[in-house]
Amino acid sequence: MATGDENRQLPRLPACQSCYTKKAKCDNERPKCSPCMRSGQACLTVSLNGSEPVSREYIFELEQKVLSLQTGVIDIEPSMHDTEYHSPEDFRNLGSKFQNSSGRAVEHGNESDSDTSQSPNYTEGAGISFMSFLFTDPRWREQNQKLLHNLSKRATILETSVQQNSLPSAQEALVVFNSYLGTSHVQNPFLLRRYVQGLYQALFPEKPEDQHGRASGSQASEHQLFRAFMILAIGAIPLYRNGKHQYHPYGYFLAALKHLEAGFLLRGLESIQDILLVSRFGIYYHIGTSIWELIQLSTRMCIEQGLHRCRTSKSLDGHLLEEQLRRRVFWQCYMLDRYTSVMLDRPPAISDKDIQVGFPADADDEELDLAGQSGVFADLDSFYRISTAQLGSTHTTETSVFLVCLRLRQVTSKIHTKFQQKAKGTGEQTMSQIDMATASGKIYSDLDELLNELDSWRDSAPIFTNPKCLYERQEWYDLLLMRERLLIIRKAIDLVPKRNNVPPRDLLSICLEYSVGTISSFCAMFDQGLVTYTRSYFQTLFTAGLSVMFCVSVVEDLDTQTIKSASEAVKKGEKTLKLMVQKLPDSVHYVALYEALRADILRKTKSLQRPEAAHTEQHNHSTAINQDTDNIQYQQHGSLNTGIPGVHDPPIQHNPLWPILTPDETANEFQMHEAAMENQLLSWDIFGDNVFWSMEAGMLGEYVYGSSAASQFLNDI
Repeated sequence: MATGDENRQLPRLPACQSCYTKKAKCDNERPKCSPCMRSGQACLTVSLNGSEPVSREYIFELEQKVLSLQTGVIDIEPSMHDTEYHSPEDFRNLGSKFQNSSGRAVEHGNESDSDTSQSPNYTEGAGISFMSFLFTDPRWREQNQKLLHNLSKRATILETSVQQNSLPSAQEALVVFNSYLGTSHVQNPFLLRRYVQGLYQALFPEKPEDQHGRASGSQASEHQLFRAFMILAIGAIPLYRNGKHQYHPYGYFLAALKHLEAGFLLRGLESIQDILLVSRFGIYYHIGTSIWELIQLSTRMCIEQGLHRCRTSKSLDGHLLEEQLRRRVFWQCYMLDRYTSVMLDRPPAISDKDIQVGFPADADDEELDLAGQSGVFADLDSFYRISTAQLGSTHTTETSVFLVCLRLRQVTSKIHTKFQQKAKGTGEQTMSQIDMATASGKIYSDLDELLNELDSWRDSAPIFTNPKCLYERQEWYDLLLMRERLLIIRKAIDLVPKRNNVPPRDLLSICLEYSVGTISSFCAMFDQGLVTYTRSYFQTLFTAGLSVMFCVSVVEDLDTQTIKSASEAVKKGEKTLKLMVQKLPDSVHYVALYEALRADILRKTKSLQRPEAAHTEQHNHSTAINQDTDNIQYQQHGSLNTGIPGVHDPPIQHNPLWPILTPDETANEFQMHEAAMENQLLSWDIFGDNVFWSMEAGMLGEYVYGSSAASQFLNDI
């Protein structure tokens, strides 16, 4: 029998078959319910839809195994944080975690811990805490308890059965290799293009016309096979998602893991490239380890190899392309590190002031070959200075996209540094009027400076006359610009001194503009099939939508057209989130939350605009919610809570400080009920480092936690 403490911690089980048949009361005891224990009968679950009954004893055994594993994770977790020394077996052990015991690919899922010590971000200055006021309406919270409770649970790991792939035919492999070079390589050229092409020729010596030609594998080294399968895995992602390739990308990833060697971390620059390959694939699929930790590891390896410093001597043959590749690899690690550090509000792996090496040259590989052979240039920096001065605005090379992304990450790094320092400086201290004015002035000054830098960055973006992929399109640069603008303004709103907890009106107006712009830009590209689904995009869209809702809730003098545009953007974001959640089903609770907030906030906005139509709006809202709920099939515990607040609410009393977010003052009896529920509701605070952190861990926690706790990351940076 389970003890009383254990029983309270275990989930409630449905009535067993025996009790169900007898219509007797069935308790939650293990390994049998009390009636079955007394009668000596087998305690089986009720068979539904033809499913095979399962004994409660078997369920109890599985629960004990899970508890034992969770306890083991807690015990070994401290020993997993020391990553300063990298033994040859480090990544070998890491790779063993990529595949679970059932041989299944884990896709779109993660585990998270609700412990606040595991959730260091989203403090003041992280750009998210100000939106906590969206959840202060006690009526909304009380009517959405089940939804909030679902959000407080651990994110489940969803699995899809994928078998290990073998090498495809030469023709199929050629298509996938070209896909890699034409998409991922454009933004992330940490491998030489000629190397990728040479690897294909080494594995597929047959002519491309021979569609049945396959590499034997025996002629290639283990390292070559690992890289080939990783390139196939990354290159197959856009093809597979568009129905142009029959083999699942995760199957190639599983095959690559079979070729990991014991000396995986002993290859110098090549080891860093291999880690970057794994990290890039982990952007799209769950790999069972922390991408954030991988980037930290690769950056430390860059520092150990001196890639962040200028080389004091040239290579023996004066080959500029070798130095170009070293810089590409280092700055690729920098780019990923800056993105993850900002997203998680953590210190970067290396400070900007410690970086001495310059950017890679904006040149094609062949151009660097010729320059190196000429002997005219002493080093890559001299070539860079001369070639940059001669470049026109329309001149593009195979590193142009990479360089524009690097310049953006430098601005992002400055954003992170400035606002993180302010967050540490302000703290919880009480500020005088003079201090508030000084702090506000400094924040506004930094905000203006950073926004100007972003505008300059956008003006410097390359122009491709015939864009061949997403990263060469002007719409993509517009999306990146809008997303970074929104990040800056959110951080500023978090830190700026407030009156009665209300941010300044001008900052809210800017935030509303950038939030609507982010939603509009992304949804337009998503509808055209230019961008695919990732947790990074989901998080961007979700946060932008909540920012819009917050702004229209707080700013009381918005004109009708602005409110209309904001409402359309929020609805458009919801539609896109519902499409994305079909491929990211473990994010279903957050779509339900988004929809509940959208319906409540927009209803209140309309009722304030037209008080005489409040009753009609409430009736139409109730019907609309029931219709919207049918538009998407949620899995497992993801059903929407249709008890959206306000269906029978009286009109909201106008309040000059919080016109939308202030609850109805006439509900005195409800306020008494709220006080009794206060402790319980506080434990579900969406932005209280528990529930919302669970969401972030579910969508982005792949690179938050180390390999011991991660059981996922940007698409484009």
